[in-house]
Amino acid sequence: MSDHPSTPAPGTALGTAPGTAPGTAPVTAPGTAPVTAPVTAPVPPALVYPEPLGAAESEAYRDLRQEAAWFEAESQWSSVSGAKAVEALNGLVTNDVSALAVGMGQYAVALTPKGKVVCDMYIARTDAQRFMLMVRRDCAPAWLAMARKYINPRLATVADESAQWGTWMVYGARAAQAVVNLGTASHTGEHPGDITATGLAEWPEWSHGTCTIGPASVRLIHAPVLGALPGFVIVADMRDANFVQAQLQASTCRHASRAVWDIARVESGRPAFGIDMDENTIPQEANLDTLGAISFTKGCYTGQETVARVHFRGHVNRHLRGLRATQPLPRHARVQDTSGKDVGDVRSTVISPRLGPIAMAMIRREVEPGSHVMIETPDGVLRAEVLALPFAE
Repeated sequence: MSDHPSTPAPGTALGTAPGTAPGTAPVTAPGTAPVTAPVTAPVPPALVYPEPLGAAESEAYRDLRQEAAWFEAESQWSSVSGAKAVEALNGLVTNDVSALAVGMGQYAVALTPKGKVVCDMYIARTDAQRFMLMVRRDCAPAWLAMARKYINPRLATVADESAQWGTWMVYGARAAQAVVNLGTASHTGEHPGDITATGLAEWPEWSHGTCTIGPASVRLIHAPVLGALPGFVIVADMRDANFVQAQLQASTCRHASRAVWDIARVESGRPAFGIDMDENTIPQEANLDTLGAISFTKGCYTGQETVARVHFRGHVNRHLRGLRATQPLPRHARVQDTSGKDVGDVRSTVISPRLGPIAMAMIRREVEPGSHVMIETPDGVLRAEVLALPFAE
């Protein structure tokens, strides 16, 4: 966290003593040293402890691991379309959208000119001149502002489609069967043929296609965002959203909460913007390169210089790592190595029914997996083991 200067009283210019007219020097009595206002240290963020799952949530987690569960997405859609959509979008994201065939997608990141994360996203190519982009709601405004700033509207159109689409996720060991059970009929888009659980499970990762659930046309996306747990994103026109939601609620697939999703996300080592990474994060610090979000062979894009320099000439000084302990680890807590040196902080933290208290922490690269660290809390120091992400199955 950066240090911030103390705030002057209302109407007082910076560098001016209270009661002194702006632009004049503070007046002191002869022989008296000027009085300097004390500098207030920044207040560290409050520690946040994870809560254990309740009984219903524990059953949903069990279904997620053994069968399937469905979730409401915390994301929204936008699009980039037009004759120069490929070139326009390719200049703004870390992955190579020009390599996408219609019906395929990819994971990518948008960066500041200094190579820091604006947001991560899923990109789907729906036709030769149109891309749909799914981003978290909390960073969607920053993405849209960036896209509209840099994409010339005479070359491509950026559209906010947040009010146009409803989005759900079905994940778990038997996610393909759960999707088929919703009543999907034959494909109507990029993947012709009847949908079967076997056929759906064999879709390439990040591929997508349109099909029907009853009278509703939906887009299915095979999105590998929970590690070893397979799953699909369902996207429906908002006019059909109530019907699709009702089909999910009436299915044998259990509805799971955001807490269940977060446990599965942490277990799979998937960072969340605003928690594990933010506008101060270089993509490689959050392991986004190993998650397939970066092309190191494509042409120029915003923030590329920093990403390429790290990849080809050096390394980042910190990484997201896994932590495992015997007691819950609070978010925002400082992490120390065994010598007492501060090496980072705790980010996402959960209590996994399978693994116990685990977390992701941004820590110095010299703290290797297999070592142990100490977590500072008001109730004492907790000991945790450092693990590579994702956590072992």
